[in-house]
Amino acid sequence: MNDEKQITITHIPEISAIYFALLQCGYDYYTIERDRRHIDCIRNFIGAEDVPPFFSGTRQNTCQVYPYWPRAAILETATFHLLPDHSRFRDYEVFRSRIMSAGNISDCERDQRLWDWLDDFPAAITRVLSGDCFCRYLEWENGWITEQNVRHKAELRLIQSCLNMCVSKYDSAVQDIRIVVNPVKCVYSADYHLERNCFIFSSGAFRADSVIHEFLHHVVHPAVTEIEDVVLEYKRTWPSIDDSYYLSGDNDGQLNAFEEHAVRELTKHVLQERCPESIAGFLRHLVKEGQDGT
Repeated sequence: MNDEKQITITHIPEISAIYFALLQCGYDYYTIERDRRHIDCIRNFIGAEDVPPFFSGTRQNTCQVYPYWPRAAILETATFHLLPDHSRFRDYEVFRSRIMSAGNISDCERDQRLWDWLDDFPAAITRVLSGDCFCRYLEWENGWITEQNVRHKAELRLIQSCLNMCVSKYDSAVQDIRIVVNPVKCVYSADYHLERNCFIFSSGAFRADSVIHEFLHHVVHPAVTEIEDVVLEYKRTWPSIDDSYYLSGDNDGQLNAFEEHAVRELTKHVLQERCPESIAGFLRHLVKEGQDGT
């Protein structure tokens, strides 16, 4: 990874447009763990502009903890598969393959109803991006992003150091990192996207541990696949892992839940700059701990 360029907090207008549109459709997760000044600023933009009804379809009932999972995250991924003028999808089959192969999305969440709904996304996002109120919102968000960079300067340096170490030790192909923080998105919702050699972290709040956590998913996932027989041989529930991670309880769900547990444990080590030499070895140790009941 290029460590000459300091990591900063930024935003992506298309992702900003998604959450601005959701805000107009009743999205109220922006209030969680945010101060009154922040909440009041966001509320000033509610109801100021009509948005396509398409965005109301983002809320589902498949995830009790966060009903905007997985469709809000899928819309974020979709923004990377639009033409520059947003008129239609590009590399549609690549986009579809990414969603259909994702281990943390259940089959009922990506059936034909999802794809029929997504057909309207290019036109819907184009309309939001061109709205006068959204442009005013984006100007406010620019100032908010500047404040975040000033506030978190020391933590950004820590992230730079930790991720440089991980890229080197775990043979990651990542060459660039973007930290995208959105003032409307739920502070507990964090997603990541890999675009070519760029790792994009997307969340509603900046937390160093959350950035590193999401980054580590892309190096832990193939290692989980490598030892999946070992993981599946001993099925169990992992500490503090919500039921939603187990999906439908099948093998994919078991592996997904274990991956989340493994990433949480590995994040603790990385933040203390104690990176295990082997990811697979670290995972096998976690499985053994589970078998021993420790």
